[in-house]
Amino acid sequence: MQILDQFPRLSAYDPGAQGEGGLDPLGLGAVADRIADVMVPGIRARMSQPRFTTVSAIGAIAYQGLHDLTADGGKTTVDIAFEWLVVEAMARYPGNGRIEGLPGNQKAAQAKIKNERLSRGNYLNGPRVFGFTGVYRPFSRDAGVLTPDDRPDEHAARLVRAWEHDVDFPGYVDGLHGTRGAQLRRDIAEACQRSLEKGECSAPQNGQLLRSLSELLAPREAKAKERGVLRELIATGRHEVRNELAALLISNLPAEGISQRDLAQQLLQRAPSLGASTARALRAGFDYEEAATAIDNVFRRFLAFTTQQHGSAIDPTTALRTPGLAELAASIGDRVKRAIDAVADLGDNGLTQDVAYGLERFVDIFTADALLDALILRHEEVQANKKKLSWLDRIGKDWTVRIPYRNQNGDLSDAIWTHPMRLVTLAHFLRETRQA
Repeated sequence: MQILDQFPRLSAYDPGAQGEGGLDPLGLGAVADRIADVMVPGIRARMSQPRFTTVSAIGAIAYQGLHDLTADGGKTTVDIAFEWLVVEAMARYPGNGRIEGLPGNQKAAQAKIKNERLSRGNYLNGPRVFGFTGVYRPFSRDAGVLTPDDRPDEHAARLVRAWEHDVDFPGYVDGLHGTRGAQLRRDIAEACQRSLEKGECSAPQNGQLLRSLSELLAPREAKAKERGVLRELIATGRHEVRNELAALLISNLPAEGISQRDLAQQLLQRAPSLGASTARALRAGFDYEEAATAIDNVFRRFLAFTTQQHGSAIDPTTALRTPGLAELAASIGDRVKRAIDAVADLGDNGLTQDVAYGLERFVDIFTADALLDALILRHEEVQANKKKLSWLDRIGKDWTVRIPYRNQNGDLSDAIWTHPMRLVTLAHFLRETRQA
């Protein structure tokens, strides 16, 4: 094989796995995410509870006059101070499983055990992609709940009014003097300001504010009017494809625990009832992930198989016995061609070029040695572009897997997609916003 003719490569310093793209050795994830964004824009696989959009809006309304106040040299902003309050409230008054699914809940639990207040030192101070505000920020902005600078947007008031009606805290949005809602809003704003000044959650541990936040903002305890507005934001927004997929899912919500692939296949079976754009997006997502998962899995099986050999080194002949390698070689060319054609049908030239670039090495594969050659070349190319080391090293004519990557699981199913395509997340959002 051509790849085995390369010269040995030695490195004086091996930094290990950190920062070397440990989750995407073949560079196929970024394109998968872009295709997912065609199907389900605004929603990310990390999301699970749409109510965090409401919580973010409640905070944004309360602290909207404090955006210029920061701590820790500007790293800690007011939305983070609000998260200290909410997460500590859930940790100290967890109720019936309120802390489950809460971003940062493990750190909050550890802080509670140590009797520490949440702060930039033990919970979160940046970057702002973590915590519930950061995780749900893409949807909050997409749905018009938060502006690009995280102030209340056009739908924030409608969503929070529904919440204040459900929990009987009128006056929150308008700040009406003498109302329960206005008092809570002031308490939140004052606590956020004090927390930023102190660099930690400042609300009294046994005070009413933390108890109220836990009772009023628990992730799974949204009531009817709030769920109704959230459902509208999810299913009737500005995205034609997402709206149509949501309508299809609402008519027949899948069982919890369904896999991404099975859900996509179910939706594709109903493609005749879909618009052309939605059907094309589903087909592109399905065909791309069928090819990408198969390629990624067989590379990981090669790593696992190599690690199982004596000395974690493998010769060229033995490498061809990698489980599934020969079988995939017979079909991968057709899978890749289908994926490239399906993505091309979306009409996005840049995306089509990127898909072709990522998969082109696998178009004309017919033998196990050609597939292995293509896998290693693709991996070397991806790592070189990131200016990172390969996961593989040469020992004479043999290959060995570098120590940080010897934990690969070779028992992989191609029916379990490597990349989350967000359809399951969309279904979960819709399940969480059903009317009781």
